[in-house]
Amino acid sequence: MKYLLYVDVALAALGTAMTVSVSYVCLVFGIYRSSEPGMRQGFPSLLIVSACFLALALSAGAASYGLIKHRRWNWPAQAVLAALLPTLFFIVYANLKSA
Repeated sequence: MKYLLYVDVALAALGTAMTVSVSYVCLVFGIYRSSEPGMRQGFPSLLIVSACFLALALSAGAASYGLIKHRRWNWPAQAVLAALLPTLFFIVYANLKSA
């Protein structure tokens, strides 16, 4: 269980760090959106990527919390995280590939 907790915490930290950094890029794009047409086109993709990393941070954080506190809903939270990882990967990959 200890190694699963390490993976969950690492995914939560990754999701949090990426959410903060991509959200900052979204802020800069939002400020300078009118100065360049390419920025206007890439803005929705950045919002989607930021939302995906936020979903990763929240689901991994919930799974970590459930594992630390030995909650009854721990294994359903782990299953949600396991199903969400490939889904989020494909969404982020498709958005970054099109940008």
